[in-house]
Amino acid sequence: MLQDSSSNQTSPQVLTNQTFEADREAVRHVIIGSPLGVRRTIHQLHALHYEEAVRWTHPLAQPSKRIAIPDNRIIITPEQGEIMSLLVKLIRLQ
Repeated sequence: MLQDSSSNQTSPQVLTNQTFEADREAVRHVIIGSPLGVRRTIHQLHALHYEEAVRWTHPLAQPSKRIAIPDNRIIITPEQGEIMSLLVKLIRLQ
């Protein structure tokens, strides 16, 4: 995964639908909600050993603006006061 070298956070630029190996696939996750709700969800997924919290992007917030994921493949407009965090996880297909 690509990471932002200044913060050790996953970069949203990694959001592609590539297959990295024949038996693996990149699955994209998006969490949208209040800052506290997003943080708690990320930490709950970490506690369940799903993925480390540092693998998620920094919270993305653009009040009243759309957030475009690379190549304008997904456009999301969070409600006022909401944030979004992204994760790409490689999963085994077999």
